[in-house]
Amino acid sequence: MDSSTSTLTNGRSVSLRAWPTSKRDEHTLSALLAQLTKEKRSFSALSEQDLEEELRAVNAGEAPQSDGEPPEDDDLSSPKTRKEKILTARAEILSHVAEAQSEASKALDFVSLLLSQHIPKQAEGSMSPHVKQHVPMGSLGAEVVQSPQKAESKHKDDGLVSTGWRLQSLGTTANALLASATRLEREMELEAKHWEQVLSVQAGGWSLCRLPQERHTLGVRYGFSEAAPEYRSKGLGGLRRSDDGNIHLDLGLNAPAPRVLRVRVMHKNRVVASSLGPDALDTGDDSIENAILQARNALYFDELYHEMYREARLMTNRGVRCMTDCIILPVDDERYLAIDLVPTRQDTPEEKEAAEHLTPQASTPQSSNRYLAKALSLATKVLLSYAHLQNYKRRTRLPPPLTERKPPRPVYSILKPLLALLQQQAALKQLERLFDDVRALFRAAGLDLTVNSPNSVLDLVAMLDSTPLAGTPLAETLAETISAPLRAQIHIALPSAASLQVHLHTHLRGPELRILIDAPPTSPLSEMPREMTLDSAAEIDVHVLHMLMCDLISIIEVQNRRWDITSLHEGELRTKPGIDGRFQILNVVLERGKLEIVCGRSSEEDEIIVERVEWTREMKDAPKLLDEVRTIGAEEVN
Repeated sequence: MDSSTSTLTNGRSVSLRAWPTSKRDEHTLSALLAQLTKEKRSFSALSEQDLEEELRAVNAGEAPQSDGEPPEDDDLSSPKTRKEKILTARAEILSHVAEAQSEASKALDFVSLLLSQHIPKQAEGSMSPHVKQHVPMGSLGAEVVQSPQKAESKHKDDGLVSTGWRLQSLGTTANALLASATRLEREMELEAKHWEQVLSVQAGGWSLCRLPQERHTLGVRYGFSEAAPEYRSKGLGGLRRSDDGNIHLDLGLNAPAPRVLRVRVMHKNRVVASSLGPDALDTGDDSIENAILQARNALYFDELYHEMYREARLMTNRGVRCMTDCIILPVDDERYLAIDLVPTRQDTPEEKEAAEHLTPQASTPQSSNRYLAKALSLATKVLLSYAHLQNYKRRTRLPPPLTERKPPRPVYSILKPLLALLQQQAALKQLERLFDDVRALFRAAGLDLTVNSPNSVLDLVAMLDSTPLAGTPLAETLAETISAPLRAQIHIALPSAASLQVHLHTHLRGPELRILIDAPPTSPLSEMPREMTLDSAAEIDVHVLHMLMCDLISIIEVQNRRWDITSLHEGELRTKPGIDGRFQILNVVLERGKLEIVCGRSSEEDEIIVERVEWTREMKDAPKLLDEVRTIGAEEVN
């Protein structure tokens, strides 16, 4: 065995650490100064002579004397003496380690033997082999030493204290159990009330599911699966239980205030009718079913107004205007529609006035405006639902081939069908008023004019009856009927043998008007184009009046052979020149509300107006036009 290891009695070896090596900071200036101060105490007693003497002593092999320390013996500084001291210290350390190890082993054997009476298997694992061979398991036991006897009064006091603590603990436990039972009973009532309302919501047809971000929270889906993506994600709300057991609908922090769509009929910047009524405003019902219904309606109206605004921006060429919070839709020359969103609370005077417009009352001039506003409000909802149905059909059919370009979201047709209906009705009313005026004029002038015109009020019931249902829902059939092109035909039997037909065809791009002329070959009207296409109802007025004037010219020429047509389109007839070279000129002027003939005698040198005869629709017992023309011709003959 070398000088660095030692073997114990049980065969274990212990290694001794080597001498510490010099550190890197021993030769630094601060370390040298500290060592110098320790050896020489102070710099004040240090001189150059002392240092030279110490250096000579070191060179001569003599140990220098340190100030304040006794000189060391030569034997202690020798290597042999130092080795003996190291070995002695090492042997002493090893003996202490062996003694500590022996004591720890004996203590472990003692405890293991003591525990072997109760847990033999666990105690056997910690025993030394020597104890296992020579000492039986469980041979060592332990008993509790009898405690000193207490006085009887002390035992009695301890029993009373123990009984008091036990009674107090039992009372506390009983109170806690009673409080828990009361709380559980209350919680059962609240849970029963909560789930009863949840089942009532489910029985109402609403779809229940878990919230995506809160899987432990139950939610209701009140939105529309075929709505736009930005509105489809908003149609989910949480059903949270209140402290009283009732459930309330949680729409989130950014939930908008519930609003309803309002359609107003404006006449000269004044509201004459509104679609709002008591049934469209908040009734104050706080039930969960009404809250879900209000949230669904608010989301539906927001999407409806958003889609109408998208469509209105593409219809500015047809008179539709997009304001900041309103959509303007023209009805006729004097009226227009204002569509916007308003809160459901009936708090402002404007909403109260709008509700009064829909109260049942006798027929008034405003009734048509009320019905118009209400009908258009309902039509917008039907058309949005029809657009959702088209989205469903588009989603369920076979998909088109994949392309890199994502198909754009289509713009719903909501305002276009309504504008087509309004333009069709406005054009029919304008033509109806025109033909009423012309009929009255011709009746006053003794002429017959037969007009077979359709009703200017669109009859949706008749339109639905004429459309085969084929098992489709009524709302879908109604939306398809409204979106389909509208056609109307007006037949006019002229005083001559000729006839006119006015075809009004209104589609989503706008109205299209055509005039068909059916005249005998001998009639001057046969020289005009048989079919003309016009752009607006205003042009119809001009062309119909012009054709009626041309028909009157042809009647005058046929009834009185003395008159010859010189300018059909200017309404001018002339007689043949007489012996003196004079002739008569007859001009027929037909305007809206006035029929006039102007007769004059003319020659190559001058022109003199002879007579002017005028008819209006209010005239009664007026002379007939043909009689007046005949009289004028008779005067020339005389």
